[in-house]
Amino acid sequence: MTDSPHTPAPFPLRSPAMLAIREEGRGEPLVLVHGAGTSSAIWRRSMPLLAAQRRVIAPDLPGYGGSPAAGPGFALEQVTDGLAAGLDDAGVPAPYDLVGHSMGGAIAILLAARHPERVRRLVLVAPAGLAALPRLAAGLLGAVAAPFAIARRTVATPLAGSALVRRLALAGVARDGARVPAEHARAVLASSAGATRIGPGLASAATADLRHTLASLEGPLGVVWGEHDPVIPPRRIEVIRRARPDVELSVVRDTAHAPMLERPEAFCAALEDVLARLR
Repeated sequence: MTDSPHTPAPFPLRSPAMLAIREEGRGEPLVLVHGAGTSSAIWRRSMPLLAAQRRVIAPDLPGYGGSPAAGPGFALEQVTDGLAAGLDDAGVPAPYDLVGHSMGGAIAILLAARHPERVRRLVLVAPAGLAALPRLAAGLLGAVAAPFAIARRTVATPLAGSALVRRLALAGVARDGARVPAEHARAVLASSAGATRIGPGLASAATADLRHTLASLEGPLGVVWGEHDPVIPPRRIEVIRRARPDVELSVVRDTAHAPMLERPEAFCAALEDVLARLR
């Protein structure tokens, strides 16, 4: 399956009391949870493909995009409960299929553990929260994350029409940033403007060790990973297999940390394949 050359129209955000949400399609609900350096904008290229068969809901996590923060920092449990309540407030029927990317993977694990009645099938995409860093290292990582995001947004967003700039600005996120259309690269780079919790979110996810929580989950579990992910390497799947030997895996070839952005058709095919195996 090849990636579509067409650029989909942007999706309007609607704001219930607690969360800003992008939504598309009808049918069984599929909730997409983004990672630390972006917002629901990371799913823009994949949503039209997934929405052909289901109702796709992509919230901005508390403290990101258009959603207000849940407390002064970014306590994963507090954010998770805020996400669950915000989805309820938005009228998302449970149980829903839940997909979490990177930091969003850690939050998705916690949501499935704390609110199991809400989650039908859980799919993690290169999840954080399974190999804790020392607090000092995680704090340093969090401290540089927000300034880096600001610098990248300020410099790269107006120049995103250049393939070279997209390659540099999306390094690690994409194996070849030039594959991401300029409109979508700008949207992802600009999405950090509304994020007030990039540093705390990254630090919280980096210090979390949710292996026992993952092992205790009773619902079906799948994993999707980019073949060449340098941010959270695919070898981390062995950690997940030790916790959950029944996990279903799909690898998206020739892509990095954000396959939903770089190769949306291949990512959606992988996700649908995993979901089908979890029935």
